Amino acid sequence: MDLPEHLHHLVSELGDSLVKALAEDDHCRDLAFQIQAQGYGLMLILEAAPIGARPEEGDEPVESASSLPFSEDDKRLMKSFKIRMD
Repeated sequence: MDLPEHLHHLVSELGDSLVKALAEDDHCRDLAFQIQAQGYGLMLILEAAPIGARPEEGDEPVESASSLPFSEDDKRLMKSFKIRMD
């Protein structure tokens, strides 16, 4: 699926920010070095995919993220990235 240009830019910017944040975290950096020392490369992949059908004008709003079935691990991960669920 092709992303609209503005969304592609946002995903790219988020990827850059995540890589920077991970590189600045001592524990993450150490883990990455350990993995690379064993001969493996690392790659961060982000994918933006629609969560549901995009509403047409006059349609009822789509289900909110807070009502979707996220696991506790999902919620902790999103919270660690300061992603609000409301």
